[in-house]
Amino acid sequence: MRRSRAQRAALISAGLSLVLALAACSDPSQDDDTGTSDEGTSDGGAAEDTALNAYLYQAPNSNWSPMAPAHGPDVIVMNLIYDSLLGVNPDYQLYPRLATGLPEVSEDGLTITYTLQEGLTWSDGEPFTAEDVVFTYNMVANPATGSPSAGKFADVEGAAEVTAGTADTVSGFTAPDEHTFQITLTKPNLGIVGLTGNIFIIPQHVLADVPVDEMDTTDFFTKSPNVGLGPYVFEEYQTDQYVHLVKNPNFREGEVDIDEIYLRPVTSDVATAQLGTGEMDLVQISPADLSTVEALDGIEVASAPGAGFIRTSVNELKPYLKDVRLRQAMLYAIDRQQLIDEALGGHAQPVNASFMKDALPDDLETYEYNPDKARELLAEMNWDPNQVIQLTWIPGQRDRDTAATVIEAQLNEVGIKLELNQVQPGELTDMMNAQSYDMTLYGGGNYATEPFAVYPIDSCNTHYPNGANLSFWCNEEFDRLVQEANQTVDEAARYDLYRQAAVIENAEVPMIWLYNPDTIWAHTDRIQGFEPMGDQTNPFWNVQEWSLDG
Repeated sequence: MRRSRAQRAALISAGLSLVLALAACSDPSQDDDTGTSDEGTSDGGAAEDTALNAYLYQAPNSNWSPMAPAHGPDVIVMNLIYDSLLGVNPDYQLYPRLATGLPEVSEDGLTITYTLQEGLTWSDGEPFTAEDVVFTYNMVANPATGSPSAGKFADVEGAAEVTAGTADTVSGFTAPDEHTFQITLTKPNLGIVGLTGNIFIIPQHVLADVPVDEMDTTDFFTKSPNVGLGPYVFEEYQTDQYVHLVKNPNFREGEVDIDEIYLRPVTSDVATAQLGTGEMDLVQISPADLSTVEALDGIEVASAPGAGFIRTSVNELKPYLKDVRLRQAMLYAIDRQQLIDEALGGHAQPVNASFMKDALPDDLETYEYNPDKARELLAEMNWDPNQVIQLTWIPGQRDRDTAATVIEAQLNEVGIKLELNQVQPGELTDMMNAQSYDMTLYGGGNYATEPFAVYPIDSCNTHYPNGANLSFWCNEEFDRLVQEANQTVDEAARYDLYRQAAVIENAEVPMIWLYNPDTIWAHTDRIQGFEPMGDQTNPFWNVQEWSLDG
């Protein structure tokens, strides 16, 4: 039986009432003496109108470490409790945060100099200096810490020695004085600013004595209170209920207006229902709910184009997944436009390469829906229809859940036996570490600010855990073109090289590209100062400018 939107909303609300009743006894943001005034107006927090409840699209791993593999919900928390030299604004342009401006690059392209803001302190009151930046970059550039981002620093002087274990620190990271941080390169690397300027800075005075090989297990990144430079301090995580943060009284911008934030890992359906009942203030909504949410009183809707995309990795370490024709067949077998129209209300664009904007050529193969072509490719490679492929993902986001079921049905239709495997974040991390997965469905990334950002997800040198290449694809000509582009000062020539690399990637299909979604935010009109960000991991990019009215 097909239900109307109103009927579905009523069912969601009815089921939600029981959930909220059971949770209230252990959830401080729902207690009458902390969250609801005598007049019956809930502010969702410990003090009247000073707490904000926001949707967290998945449960976090609760490891707030810049050296941990990137996991979107954890990155959202880290964007609140840490800060970085540079940030990315809603136009996907770099802008200064801890730095006073964008860095200076020497004429030979070998020295990058950041000037830091003066007078900044950590949340525990200790002064922030360039030595904290040197310490942080050394930790992130050292694979012994468990950092998957170490490969981004391959061109930094002394990084190779640290990777080889013959040096303890990277000689190319220096602090000429307490307000200056320099990176010295072995060859020009124009993309390194965009790839590494947003690294979350961690406190040397707290972590200096932790052995490097224990950095990924130290309890600093899970305990409360955490020490950071961001507008908020981590207070507690109640598993599967909320992440609680309180404002940092020493934040560099001065007084933060909103006292507390509760990040709530619930499904998108529940989050939308809570937005309607007033129990949620900020939600990333599904396009399927857009018309319903727009009809709610006191709710404002804003959207921004995404900088990343939803895709599935294909583990080429598995012999049965190595043939490029299989991956091409998968793309032809999936009706991505239908998926976009039905699951996202048209608020997305199909993707046929990882590059974006000016780095994307116009003449790529578009892999339009063609199941007959898919069958031809499978027959050509003598594909075994009894071979089972498992697609693993973390459930809870409606478009991704829908995408998984559509992929399952349409691949099975052409003779690829796909099985779905829903897991929790920790389980997926274990599978990644063991390289035991066949395919994983995930999304995110920012490929709009800096084209070289594609290199970590595609290159031969950044196979996980040394980078974010979860498909273990390798094409040396692709790597050569991208590296040459990254060293080319002339912008027109640089982007031409990126477009050549995109043609190779498009033909070899290192991953199954699905779509680039618009990010749609809905929030109570009590929030003032909110500016929509297309990056779903950073809705709080300017939270220090927010306030809650009434």
